[in-house]
Amino acid sequence: MLRRKMLAAALVTGLTGTLVLGGCQSGGDEGKTADGKDNVRFMVGGSAAELEQYKKAVDAFNEQSEDVEVTFVGVPGDNYNEKIMTQLKSKEAPDCFYSEEASYGELNKSDMLLDVSKYLDDGDSNLKRADVPENLLENYTFEDKVTGVPVDCNPMVIYYNADLFKGLDIKTPQEYVDEGKWNFEALQQVSEQLRDASKVGFVYENWWGPLYSFLFSAEDPIYSDDMSKSEFGSERAKAGLTYLDSNIKSKAFTFAGSLTSGESPDTLFVSGQAGMLYAGRWYVADFTDLSFTYDVVPFPYYEEPSQAVCAMPATPLVINKKTANPDAVWEFVSFYCGEQGQKIRMEGQGNAVPTVDGLDEIVLTGTPEHAQNFLDAVDIALVYPKAEALHPGMTDSVTGEVEKLLVGEQDVEQTLANIIQTVDDELQK
Repeated sequence: MLRRKMLAAALVTGLTGTLVLGGCQSGGDEGKTADGKDNVRFMVGGSAAELEQYKKAVDAFNEQSEDVEVTFVGVPGDNYNEKIMTQLKSKEAPDCFYSEEASYGELNKSDMLLDVSKYLDDGDSNLKRADVPENLLENYTFEDKVTGVPVDCNPMVIYYNADLFKGLDIKTPQEYVDEGKWNFEALQQVSEQLRDASKVGFVYENWWGPLYSFLFSAEDPIYSDDMSKSEFGSERAKAGLTYLDSNIKSKAFTFAGSLTSGESPDTLFVSGQAGMLYAGRWYVADFTDLSFTYDVVPFPYYEEPSQAVCAMPATPLVINKKTANPDAVWEFVSFYCGEQGQKIRMEGQGNAVPTVDGLDEIVLTGTPEHAQNFLDAVDIALVYPKAEALHPGMTDSVTGEVEKLLVGEQDVEQTLANIIQTVDDELQK
């Protein structure tokens, strides 16, 4: 799922922990509903609120489709990936489903996903190749097969408390942007000023998105094209990790992993204690009733504007290769991931960024003032590395070594040495 704060799933789902809604029970021919429509099982996980939004798009599709009926299988809670992998081995396997980072690579290696290239190249399709951002299309391509399409995306930006900056007479990140000087040095400077005013400067969360944003720039590949080598040993990676470590030690940055029980980056921000955090658009809906004005700016560049990059979580919707009627499944997938489906799921302000043209107003309506930054970030965004998708557990090994650094168990040199050794070992498997 897209990385975001998960709400408690206040949903009664029975013993199986899933909610099956919509669609008719199968009757007559296998894969057909009682009234003769092709039946498609769609499975997705999320909070109760998220599942409600997803189902709206399913209901809209069912209402307009003459030949296909979708059964919605919602999985609340945190064990969605486990349920998907179990279901794929049973007779109840879904025809299409959201694929998480933890399983997408393995599903491709096991050849369990349908190649949707021919559908994307069909001139009559609701969703075409040109509708998918280039960086995501490349990331969902394995051995020349496109095995997923984005449901939406979430390029990350810096959220900042504009009133806090002004009240403390600190130059705002937007002022640095306007001057063309919003770089790592500026981020450190304003974080130190917030710290000196007894506030939390910047909150760092240790997962691939924030970490790789600090370690790599736009022109720096994390892995070679053949995915046999990594660049964790580069001078840029070392400089980025040193920068991160020194700011955590000086308390200009706060490591989210060290927060006390009940604290989180968003609660610190909402309470006015934290000046900045780094996140996708998943916080916009939660920040509508703040007691202060906030805004967003791009993630700062390292030294030069051409190095600008940000992380962008994006979940693919995939089709089970064993589905009985791929044409019927694609009819739904292209609706759900196309303009109509994304518009329905992001009703109001939404919590993500559309990947198709024509829906910019969803992002630009309401707050924050510089919401255009979400849209501008899509094309420069770093997506989850394919090499790590194909080697489950490697990402956790990398972030695990960085956590040891941030809590003082090892230095930068040892951290990088451990990461390089672990990654090289994995890539050779």
